[in-house]
Amino acid sequence: MGKGKIAAIVCLSLILVLIAVCMIVFYQVPFDYDIASITPIATDVRLLAADDPLNGSGSPALAKVKDGVISEEDFRILFLTDVHLCERRATTRETIERMVAWITAEQPDLIILGGDTLNGLNDRVRVEQFRDLMDAFGVYWAPVLGNHEGDRPFLMTSRKKVVEIWSESPLCLMESDEKHTADGRVVDGYGNYALSILGADGKAKNAFFFLDNGSKLMEKADYEKWGVSKKADTAISQSQVDWYEETYAVMKALNGGTLTHMCVIHKPLQVLGEAIVLPDEFTYGEVTTWSYSIKGSQQSWEYVDGDLRDKIHCPPYTDGDLYAALVRNGARAVFFGHDHVNDLTLYNREDDIYLTYIRLTTVTERIPDAEGYNVMTVGAHGGYDYRAYKVDGSLDAELFVG
Repeated sequence: MGKGKIAAIVCLSLILVLIAVCMIVFYQVPFDYDIASITPIATDVRLLAADDPLNGSGSPALAKVKDGVISEEDFRILFLTDVHLCERRATTRETIERMVAWITAEQPDLIILGGDTLNGLNDRVRVEQFRDLMDAFGVYWAPVLGNHEGDRPFLMTSRKKVVEIWSESPLCLMESDEKHTADGRVVDGYGNYALSILGADGKAKNAFFFLDNGSKLMEKADYEKWGVSKKADTAISQSQVDWYEETYAVMKALNGGTLTHMCVIHKPLQVLGEAIVLPDEFTYGEVTTWSYSIKGSQQSWEYVDGDLRDKIHCPPYTDGDLYAALVRNGARAVFFGHDHVNDLTLYNREDDIYLTYIRLTTVTERIPDAEGYNVMTVGAHGGYDYRAYKVDGSLDAELFVG
């Protein structure tokens, strides 16, 4: 065989290998679920514009509207987190089936998602499928990004694009616009937004602030500044904290000077990790005995419910001190996910605030005691009730009321 033929065969082989690699790397991996099989939920919830006659909150807000007036009925919110729709079709399908069953059974007025909804390579089609899946219920949904969305450049949909795709839905409340502080700074992260729930009087009875915790890919200047690993859990930034405080002040003023509010992020706040001491050795997934640190004991923490089965993977540094800002403004709770097998809830008696893990949605851990969902009921005349439910839908714990 001549050298020309050998070279041609080698070139052809390399081209075929390159094509095969490209197909593997760039093939979009959809999840396997018949979205058309979902039965829409009958709902009276509407997103009222700021100038709607029924809306006295001064900003767009959700309300249950019947016969032209805001309903006296309670408003039910379903919390899910760490859905992890990935390339593994069997577990992804099982997770979706579980999620669909919970949503169908609970018939919520709003669904809040605490991040890491997606992970794995070649996810663009799953980003769009998830939007279509949620829309099929006909219920408003409010997600926040986790650390896995867009954490592998070129092989995953970027965080910015995920937010853009989801916010195209008229039922997705996540906002894709760039936020700015009062002094003109760009607010870090993607999909930072606020959401209000109206009561029977047209005023906001509860507001939620959704803040992007960022992925695990830090810029060199950041990890050098904080003296942490490039893959360290990133913290909420000062610009995000400033935007939250400024936005809350405006919303509070428009609602008569008082506004119950809470915060949804993906990763636990550093203050939780600082308050707790875990043994040097423990088995992942098994309930482990823990104690308060000296600092935690001094900070008036009280156990409410739940367990730790893993470390608390919180950022190892504080940029903007979100916890201090939330306490300063009277926030009632912070919701997060990230640590799949942890479901702890603590209350700070002095600061009057709860830190609480949302129960885990994905089936991949196979630890039923750590899995399930949460439901908050907001009263039409004020007040709220937050509970945890097991995988089978039975009540697990009454966590807090207000």
